[in-house]
Amino acid sequence: MMESREAGQHAGAADGAQEDVAFNLVILSLTEGLGLGGLLGNGAVLWLLSSNVYRNPFAIYLLDVACADLIFLGCHMVAIIPDLLQGRLDFPGFVQTSLATLRFFCYIVGLSLLVAVSVEQCLAALFPAWYSCRRPRHLTTCVCALTWACCLLLHLLLSGACTQFFGEPSRHLCRTLWLVAAVLLAVLCCTMCGASLMLLLQVERGPQRPPPRGFPTLILLAVLLFLFCGLPFGIYWLSRNLLWHIPHYFYHFSFLTAAVYCAAKPVVYFCLGSAQGRRLPLRLVLQRALGDEAELGAVRETSRRGLVDIAA
Repeated sequence: MMESREAGQHAGAADGAQEDVAFNLVILSLTEGLGLGGLLGNGAVLWLLSSNVYRNPFAIYLLDVACADLIFLGCHMVAIIPDLLQGRLDFPGFVQTSLATLRFFCYIVGLSLLVAVSVEQCLAALFPAWYSCRRPRHLTTCVCALTWACCLLLHLLLSGACTQFFGEPSRHLCRTLWLVAAVLLAVLCCTMCGASLMLLLQVERGPQRPPPRGFPTLILLAVLLFLFCGLPFGIYWLSRNLLWHIPHYFYHFSFLTAAVYCAAKPVVYFCLGSAQGRRLPLRLVLQRALGDEAELGAVRETSRRGLVDIAA
């Protein structure tokens, strides 16, 4: 009697393990498919923005975000291949470490750029006259370059303290740096949410104000996309390195949502820029997604001409 009961328990455990393996394979396959679509979408955004001659400061943000997402998805798809093949392929330790640190680097870069563009768009909505006339010409380029440099510095510090790339790792320094990364992630999320909330209140204020469209809508949708799809990956990565307890299923779930986050942004760009009932070239669709900023550029030019006329 006892032997049959134990045999039944072992059979149930084996069936549960097989179901978990099948579920994980489905999640990882979806992640690979979404990653491939994200590579194509972000590659198209990168190509269209880099080969376009129109002047738009916010297009530089989208260019850098697409570049970070492209690198992230490439590393993401390669990193999950051993899990997908179930032990039939395994990477050396330094390759796994390199892919892991590079993914987190691109993740932080993308988040920082999203925070920067949210804050700048909020300033443009709250103080349009000041922003049109006083905004430094190369502000966007400087912010993007500073973001990449600071994130690269954090990446090098984490690599030096937590891996054997630059010598013997330091456990205490490694944990301290990951705590700094956790605080940084929290500050970036709070700043982004605050700026997006003020932007939403600004574009919705007034009974006769038109509904938000164009670039402000793009920013708000990107923020929502991060909160629901991008944030789980950051939580998982910090929990893993800080040895916080997380459910086992959260591992593959965070990988899937990260792929959704990076792959869905180009879809948002092209959906917002598409014209209903008309087929437009992709470059024009992307310009329409940035349409509000074209209007902002026209306002800036009008303000400058007015100042010139007054001076004359």
